[in-house]
Amino acid sequence: MDALCGSKFWDSNLSVHTNNPDLTLCFQNSLLAWAPCIYLWAALPCYLLYLQHHDRGYIVLSQLSRLKTALGVLLWCVSWADLFYSFHGLAHGWAPAPIFFVTPLVVGITMLLATLLIQYDRLRGVQSSWVLIIFWFLCVVCAIVPFRSKILSAMAKGKISDSFRFTTFYIYFALVLFALILSCFREKPPFFSPKNVNPNPCPELSAGFLSRLSFWWFTKMAILGYRRPLEEQDLWSLKEEDCSQKVVRRLLEAWKKLQKQDAGRKAAAASGKRVSGEDEVLLGGQPRPQQPSFLWALLATFCSSILISMCLKVIQDLLSFVNPQLLSILIRFISNPMAPTWWGFLVAGLMFVCSMMQTVILQQYFHLIFVMGVKLRMAIIGVIYRKALVITNSAKRESSVGEIINLMSVDAQRFMDLAPFLHLLWSAPLQIILAIYFLWQNLGPSILAGVALMVLLIPLNGAVAMKMRAFQVEQMKFKDSRIKLMSEILAGIKVLKLYAWEPSFSEKVEGIREDELQLLRKSAYLQAISTFTWVCTPFLVTLTTLGVYVSVDQNNVLDAEKAFVSVSLFNILKIPLNMLPQLISNLIQTSVSLKRIQHFLNQDELDPQCVERKTITPGYAVTIHNGTFTWAQNLPPTLHSLDIQVPKGALVAVVGPVGCGKSSLVSALLGEMEKLEGTVCVKGSVAYVPQQAWIQNCTLQENVLFGRALDPTRYQRALEACAMLADLEMLPGGDQTEIGEKGINLSGGQRQRVSLARAVYSEADLFLLDDPLSAVDSHVAKHIFDRVIGPEGVLAGKTRVLVTHSISFLPQVDFIIVLADGQVSEVGSYPALLQHSDSFANFLCNCGRDEDKESLKEDNRTALEDTEDEVLLTEDTLSNHTDLTDNEPVMYEVQKQFMSSLATLVVIVASTPLFTVVALPLAVFYVLMQRFYVATSRQLKRLESISRSPIYSHFSEMVTGSSVIRAYGRSQDFKAISDAKVDTNQRSCYAYIASNRWLGVQVDFVGNCVVFFAALFAVIGRNSLSPGLVGLSVSYALQITLTLNWMVRMMSDLESNIVAVERVKEYSKTETEAPWVVEGSRPPAGWPLQGEVEFRNYSARYRPGLELVLRNLSLRVRGGEKVGIVGRTGAGKSSMTLCLFRILEAAEGEIRIDGVNVADIGLHDLRSQLTIIPQDPILFSASLRMNLDPFGRYSEEDIWRALELSHLHTFVSSQPAGLDFQCSEGGENLSVGQRQLVCLARALLRKSRILVLDEATAAIDLETDNFIQAIIRTEFESCTVLTIAHRLNTIMDYTRVLVLDKGTVAEFDSPANLIAARGIFYGMARDAGLA
Repeated sequence: MDALCGSKFWDSNLSVHTNNPDLTLCFQNSLLAWAPCIYLWAALPCYLLYLQHHDRGYIVLSQLSRLKTALGVLLWCVSWADLFYSFHGLAHGWAPAPIFFVTPLVVGITMLLATLLIQYDRLRGVQSSWVLIIFWFLCVVCAIVPFRSKILSAMAKGKISDSFRFTTFYIYFALVLFALILSCFREKPPFFSPKNVNPNPCPELSAGFLSRLSFWWFTKMAILGYRRPLEEQDLWSLKEEDCSQKVVRRLLEAWKKLQKQDAGRKAAAASGKRVSGEDEVLLGGQPRPQQPSFLWALLATFCSSILISMCLKVIQDLLSFVNPQLLSILIRFISNPMAPTWWGFLVAGLMFVCSMMQTVILQQYFHLIFVMGVKLRMAIIGVIYRKALVITNSAKRESSVGEIINLMSVDAQRFMDLAPFLHLLWSAPLQIILAIYFLWQNLGPSILAGVALMVLLIPLNGAVAMKMRAFQVEQMKFKDSRIKLMSEILAGIKVLKLYAWEPSFSEKVEGIREDELQLLRKSAYLQAISTFTWVCTPFLVTLTTLGVYVSVDQNNVLDAEKAFVSVSLFNILKIPLNMLPQLISNLIQTSVSLKRIQHFLNQDELDPQCVERKTITPGYAVTIHNGTFTWAQNLPPTLHSLDIQVPKGALVAVVGPVGCGKSSLVSALLGEMEKLEGTVCVKGSVAYVPQQAWIQNCTLQENVLFGRALDPTRYQRALEACAMLADLEMLPGGDQTEIGEKGINLSGGQRQRVSLARAVYSEADLFLLDDPLSAVDSHVAKHIFDRVIGPEGVLAGKTRVLVTHSISFLPQVDFIIVLADGQVSEVGSYPALLQHSDSFANFLCNCGRDEDKESLKEDNRTALEDTEDEVLLTEDTLSNHTDLTDNEPVMYEVQKQFMSSLATLVVIVASTPLFTVVALPLAVFYVLMQRFYVATSRQLKRLESISRSPIYSHFSEMVTGSSVIRAYGRSQDFKAISDAKVDTNQRSCYAYIASNRWLGVQVDFVGNCVVFFAALFAVIGRNSLSPGLVGLSVSYALQITLTLNWMVRMMSDLESNIVAVERVKEYSKTETEAPWVVEGSRPPAGWPLQGEVEFRNYSARYRPGLELVLRNLSLRVRGGEKVGIVGRTGAGKSSMTLCLFRILEAAEGEIRIDGVNVADIGLHDLRSQLTIIPQDPILFSASLRMNLDPFGRYSEEDIWRALELSHLHTFVSSQPAGLDFQCSEGGENLSVGQRQLVCLARALLRKSRILVLDEATAAIDLETDNFIQAIIRTEFESCTVLTIAHRLNTIMDYTRVLVLDKGTVAEFDSPANLIAARGIFYGMARDAGLA
C-alpha cells in the first residue's frame, strides 16, 4: 500500500499517540475513499435480486429524481476531473502516485453505478432506497476526516498545497452531503401501484428508510390514539404479503406437499421397502413416520423470515459484547492520566453508536419475528378452518367444537408466543459461550467454577421441564373438557333451568375446575422452583467466579476494570439464562399444541368423489346403486343395499319410523357419509334444508340470499311462498333485522321457514328437504306444501326429495320411499303402496309393533352446539388470559422495574453529578413517549380483543352448518369470510406490534443517551473520578435500557390486562334471576296436589323496553285437564310456558298453581315440581343415566321402566354399556326422534302433577307421536297436561283448546265447540283436514 501511495499507509504517532490525531494521506486517499465503494459493490447483487422479486410499478420522473440523478452525474464528473488532472500531471512531467489514478477511477465508476441505481430504483417503484442512503452516509462519514485534515494542513502550512484537488474535494463533499439529504426524502408512489386504491394503506410501505429504521411512520397513529379513542377504520390495511389468503395458501401448499410425500412413503412401505422415520424436532419424542410433520410445513413456509431474523439476531448478539470491551478501555483510560483526552470522547461516542446500532437491529429483529408470529397464528387458524370444513363426521365426533376452537385460540396462540423465543435455541448458547470466552480472557480458569455451577443446575431444570410438559398435556385435557362442558351448558341453559338441574352441572364444572386448579397449583410450584433457580443462577455464578478468582491466587487482584467488565459480561450472561426457563416452558406448551394440531390435521376428510356429479342415467336426477353407507369406519353400516332412482322433476317422499335412516339417506346424497360400496350419482346443483334449521348471525335477508346477488322479484317470491311476509312485519327491522347466533331471536318455525326460503331462492336443480314441515304449525305446513313443495308450488318441475312425517301430504307426491332398518322397504306411488299389506300400510294405520330401534347414529349435523359469546367471555377472562393467571404479577413487575430504574439513576448521579443537567430533559421525553404509547396501545389491545371473538363465533357457526355450506357449494366464500375476519384482527395486532417497536426505539434512545452522557461526563471529570466509580456508573447505565423498556411495557400490560378484570367484574354484575329457594316461603310438602293452573291478568315481556308478548292473560286450567295450546308463529305459545316456569317474570298480574303464587316461592321449588318436554331435544355429552337422572335420585328399575314406556328399552339394552351409554356432544349419536324419546323418559321419571309439551313431537313420525300421546294419556292420566301442538290431531281429544293470537286469549273451549264456532281454530282444523 505504501508503494501505491508513495508514502506511509499508517503512522500510530500521527493517528493514536497524540493530542491532535489525524490519518495519513495514504490512508485517506485509499481505504477511506474506497470504503463506500466496496460497500456498494458488495451490496449490489443482493439488492438487484431483491428488486427483481419486488416490482411495485415505475415511478414517474420527478424533480427530486432529476436532482438526485444530476448530483450523481456531477459526482462522476468531479471524480473523473481528478483522474484527468492526474493524467495532466503525468503529461507535464510531475508523476503523481498511482493512488491518484486508482481512487478517482474507482470512485467515478461507483458514482456512475449509484446514478444508474437511482433510475433503476425509480423503474422498480422504490420510493426510498436503503442501499443508497447507507452509501451516501458512508461517503459523508469517510469524507469528514479529509475535510478536517485538509483545513488543518492548510492552516499549519499557511497555504493550500494542491488547490485543484483541494477544490474538487470540497465540491465532492458538498455534493455527497446534498445527495445524503435528498436521499432521505421519499419519491411519490408508483404510477400503477394498487396501493393507490387502498383507503387506508399502511404508511410503512411508503415510509423512507430512516422512518422504517426508527418506526417513525407509526407516530401519526400514536398521536391519534392519544387524542381520541381509536376505531376500526383508523387501522391500516395489511400488506398484500401479510394477508390471510396468501399466508394460508403457502402453508397449505407446504403441508399438502408433505402429505403427498408421506403417502408415497406409505405406498413404498406397503410394497416392502424400508422407510426411514422423520424426527419431529420440537416433540422430542419417538420418530413418528406414520404422520407427516406439521412442524416441517411451518419451517418451509416461514424459512425466509426465520433466516433474515437469524442474521439480525447474530449481529445484535455480537454487538452486545462490544460495550463491555469499550467499558474496559474507558476504565483503563480513566486509570491513565497521560492518555489523550480524545480517546475518552471517542470511546463515549463509540458506546453511543454501538448502542444505537444495537437498538436499530434489535427492534428490526423483534418487528420481523413478532410479525412472523402473527402470520404463524394466522396461517394455523386458516389451515384448521379449512380442515374443519372437510373432516368426516367420525372425526367431528372425536373433536368437539370447543376442542377445535381451542386449537384455534389456545394452540395457535402458543406458536405466536413461541416466535420471539425461537432463536434463543441457538442464540442463548452463543451468548453464553461468548460471555464465558470474554470472562476467561478477563478472569482466567476461575470462570470454570461458575460454568460448573450452571452445568450442575441443568439436570434439575431438565427434570422440572419434563414434569411441566406432562402437566401441560393434562391441563389441556382439563381445559378442553371444561370449555366443552361450558359450551354445552350455555347452549342448553334453557333446559337446565327448566329442569332445575343447575346444581348438578355446577358441581361438574367445579369438579373439573378444581382438578385444573390443583394442576395449575402444581405447575406454579414447579415454575417457581424453575424461575427461582434461574434468577439465582447469574448471581451465584458471579459470586462463585469472583470468589474463586480472588482465593486461588494472591496475585489475583480484583481491580475496577476486572470487576465491572466482569459484571457487565455477567449481566449479558444473565439475559439468556433468565430467558431459558421461559423458552423451555414455551417449547413444552408448543410441542403439546403441535401434537394436537397435527393430530387434527391428519384426520380423515370427506371424499369429494363419493358422489358422482358428471355421469348419470339419462332422465334421472338421483341414482343410488347397491349403496352401503356408514357414519364411521368403525361403526356398522347405517344404510345398506340401497337401490334408488329418482326421475328428474319428481317429488319423492321418504318415510319411516324414528331411527330408520331417513336423514342419513339425505346425508348420503350430500356426500356427508362414508361410502362402503356402490355408486351415488346426483345431477345438477343442490339446495338442502336440514331437519334443524341452520341460521347465520347476520341479517334475515343475508340468510336467505346466502351469498347470491339480490334479485328483488325472486327474493319477494321466495318470502311469499315460505309465508315470511307476516313475520317481516313483526320483526323490528324487517328483512334487515340482525338474527342472533343460532337464530336466537326467531321462533323454531321462523327459523325453518328462513332455511326453506334460502333453498327456494337458490333455484337449484335438486332440493333435499329433511322434514322441514315438522317445526311449523299445521296450517303453515299446508301453505308451504301447496306454495313451495307440492305439485303447484314454486319448486314444481324441480327434483324434490322430502323427508316427512306428515301423512296428509303423501297422496300428492309422485312416489314414496319407505325405509326400515336402514334399507328400502318399499317404493311406489301412494295408491300402489296402500294396496299392499306391508310396512307402509301398517305405518299409515298406526298398528305397527314396537320395532327394535338399533343405534343408527344418524348425524343431523346440527347437533354440534355453537359456542356463544358467553363462552368466549369465559375463555377470554378465565382460560386464555394467561396475563392474569400464568405470568408473574404485572403490578409487582412495574414496581420492580421502577425501583431498578431509580437505583440506576441515583448511582449515575452520585458518580457524575453533572448528569443531572441531562437527566431532566431525558425524563420529560421518556414520560411523554410513555403517555403516547400507553394510551394508543390500550386502544389497540381493545380493538384486538373486540375483533378476536367474531373469528371464533364464525368458526363455531361454520362447523355447525358445514353440511349446508358444502351442499350449497359455498366453502370458498366461507373461507374468504373467515380470512377477512382474521385479517381484521391482524390489522390491530400489526399496529400493536408496531407500537411496541416505536416505543422500543424511543425508550432505547433515552437509555443510549444515558449511557453516552454517563461515559461523556466520566471523561470530562476524569481528574476527580476513580476508575471504580466510572465502572460502577457506566455498567449500571448499560442496564438501564432494558429496565426502562420493561417498565413502560409492564405499565401498558397492567392497563391492558385490567380490561379482563373489568370484563369479569361487569359480567359478575349482570342481573341474576330470582333465588332458587326462598326459605321463608316454601310450598307445602306434596305441592301441587291438584295441578290447577291459573293466570290472573298476566302480562310479560322479554326484557324492559320491549313490547309485551303476553297481554292481560286470564284463564284457569283445572287439575287433571288436558289443554292444547295453538296459534300462529309468534302468538306467544312458548312464551306462556316460559312464564309458567318463571324463565320470564311477570310485567303485571300473577300465576297461581293450587292457589300458590309462583312469584312468592323459589325457582327450584317451582321448576322441580313441573315437567316439560321441550321443543328442541337437548342432550349433554355424558352417560344416558346422567342425561335422565343427573342427581341420582331414581333407582335403576325406575329408569328402565321409564325407558320401556318411552320405547327406548330395546335400543338401550342392545348397547354394551347399557345405561352408561355415552351420548356425544348434543346427543349427535342419536337421531332427533330418539333424543325426543329420551326427553319423554325424563318426564316419565319425574312424573309431576303438571306436564308441559312444547311442540315435543314435531320431529318424530306419526306412529311414534301417537304412541307418545297414548303414553301421556295413560301415565299422566291424573296430571294437568298443557300441550303446544303443531299437529292438531294430537289434541282433538283434549279437554279444552286455548287459541292464542298476538299474546291474548282468542278462543278457549273444547275442540268440538271451537269447530262449531267456526273461528280461528276451525280454520286451522280445516287446513289440517280435521274439519
